[in-house]
Amino acid sequence: MVLERFDMDNAKIASTLIPSGYVPQENKEAVDPMHHQKFQLVIGSLLYLMLGTCPDIAFAVIKMSQFLANLSQDHLNKAMYIMCYLMGT
Repeated sequence: MVLERFDMDNAKIASTLIPSGYVPQENKEAVDPMHHQKFQLVIGSLLYLMLGTCPDIAFAVIKMSQFLANLSQDHLNKAMYIMCYLMGT
């Protein structure tokens, strides 16, 4: 299961896909290679879920995937937040 893959099976449930009023900002700092790889894995897994079983997460996942090349810790946190939403659905 995708949530178990990222150790999110005991995470707190989120009631929304992304926090209200959240606007992703462009990253102006160097990208940590470990965060970059994890972000790619998370977004890839969310895209798989989006296409297969959860079309309701499409907007949030595609919005986060725009930052695949230049992500920040905040982008990774929001991608994990989408996983918390999946816990409740």
